[in-house]
Amino acid sequence: MKVKFHTWLKTKTGCGEEEIDLPDHVRTISDLTAFLAERHAEAAPLFAMPQALRYVIDRRYVDTDHDISSSPVVEIYPPVTGG
Repeated sequence: MKVKFHTWLKTKTGCGEEEIDLPDHVRTISDLTAFLAERHAEAAPLFAMPQALRYVIDRRYVDTDHDISSSPVVEIYPPVTGG
C-alpha cells in the first residue's frame, strides 16, 4: 500500500509518501495509524489521536473505522489552522 503524507506531516514523518507492506492485523485506518506511530516516532503523538487527522481514499474522506484491505493508496492530512 502507498501512504501519502500531506503538508507538515511530511516533515514529521521525513517523507512525502512510502510504500508499506502492511501486517495482516492492519485492516482499518485506526490500525494503520497505530502502525505508523511505531514507524515514525516524531509523528507518534499525532498518530495516537487518529480522529485529529483526515484520511482520503479514492478522492473521498473516510473515517477511522474504514476498511483499507483493498485500498492501494491512503492519503493522510494533518489538522490545519487558519481563519
